[in-house]
Amino acid sequence: MKIFLLLFSIFIVFGFANEKKDEKIEKQLYVPLIERYILDELKEIRIDHHRLRSDVEQRISKAEVAQTDRSARYITDTIGNIFYLIAAATSILIFAGWNSLRDIKKKTEDIVESRVEQITKKYNEKLDSLQDTLTEQSKRILENQNKIYNTQFIHSLWMRSNLETNPQSKIDIYDEILKLNSNDAEVYAYKADAVLDLDEYEWALNLSNKAIEIDDNYGYAYWQRSCANAELGNLTDAISDLELALQKSPNLRDDVENETSFDDIKDTKEFKQILAQIERGVNI
Repeated sequence: MKIFLLLFSIFIVFGFANEKKDEKIEKQLYVPLIERYILDELKEIRIDHHRLRSDVEQRISKAEVAQTDRSARYITDTIGNIFYLIAAATSILIFAGWNSLRDIKKKTEDIVESRVEQITKKYNEKLDSLQDTLTEQSKRILENQNKIYNTQFIHSLWMRSNLETNPQSKIDIYDEILKLNSNDAEVYAYKADAVLDLDEYEWALNLSNKAIEIDDNYGYAYWQRSCANAELGNLTDAISDLELALQKSPNLRDDVENETSFDDIKDTKEFKQILAQIERGVNI
C-alpha cells in the first residue's frame, strides 16, 4: 500500500513537472511570434509613412512649380504692360510735341499759368460783381437815407408854411420844398394860392397849370386855376375848372360860397346852378 502511494505520488509529481515544462516551452515559442508580428506591423507603418511623405512632397513640389510659373507669367505680363504703357505715353508725348523734358516743363508751366490766369480772372470778375452789388446797395441806402431826410425836412417845411400868415414867406417855403421835390403838384397848387393873395393872377394861373400837368386828378389844382381865371375875367374857364374841382374833390363844396375870388362870377347862371346842386347834394 505504501509502495502504491509512493508510486502514485511520483507519477503525479512527474506529470505536473511535464505539464510545467510544456507550458514553459509553449510560452517560449509564443513570445517570439508576438514580437515578430509587432515588428512586421511597425515595418508596414514606416513604409506607409514613407510613401505618404513622398506623395506629399511631390504635391508640394508641383504646387510650388505651378505657383512659380504663375508668378513668372504675371511678372512677365506686368513688365510687358508697363512697356506698352511707356511706349503709348511716349507716342502721345511725341505726337503732342513734347519731345524733351524742356518741352514738358514749358508746357506744364504754360498750363499752370493759363489755369492760374483763368482762376484769377474768374476771381476778379466775382470781386467786381460783388463790388458792383455793394456799390449799388450802398447807393440805394444813401438814396433811401436822403429820401427819409428830405421827407422829414419837407414835413417840417409844410408845418412852417401852415404857421405863416405872410404870403411871401409861404412862397419862400414852397420854393424850398420844390428844390427838394420839383414834381409835387400839391406844392404848386398851394403856392398858387399864396400868389393869389399877392394879386399875381397870371402867375397863379401858370402854377395851377403846372400842378395839373403833374397830376390831372388833383382837384385843388383845378380850384386854384378856377380862382385865377375868375380874377382874370375868364368866366367860362372859371366855371369849367370849378366843376372839375368839385368833381375830383367833393370836400371843396363847403368853400365855394366863401371864396372871395368867385365874387365876380357868383351872379352868373352857371355859378348859381352849381350852388343849387351843392344844396341838393347832387353830384356836379
